[in-house]
Amino acid sequence: MATEPRNALLVALLLGTCGCFSPRGYILTHTTVPYFLPYETAGRVSTKSCRVDITQVKEPFSRANLSVMWTNRAVSESMKRAGMTELRYADLQTLSVMNSVYERRRMIFYGE
Repeated sequence: MATEPRNALLVALLLGTCGCFSPRGYILTHTTVPYFLPYETAGRVSTKSCRVDITQVKEPFSRANLSVMWTNRAVSESMKRAGMTELRYADLQTLSVMNSVYERRRMIFYGE
């Protein structure tokens, strides 16, 4: 009888840490949100896309805020490889592991 409330509490705790009941999970969070471009045109569909990754690793134990951040390519190089000449809109995709100890942000640009 006493294990049923403990099991329910454990399940609720696990669901909360994974982002099921909270907007951000402590163990793993993966989101994609629209990113605003100043000349964005609503309703236009693009045929091409390119990606730029920004990755960050933080040291979580000493509270010294030590981190390393790197990116794979510049936007213009990614656009050239995709054959794009015009940006129309973008999405920001974020992958966070262990409450942002490891975090990768990916900008996905769409255009022609």
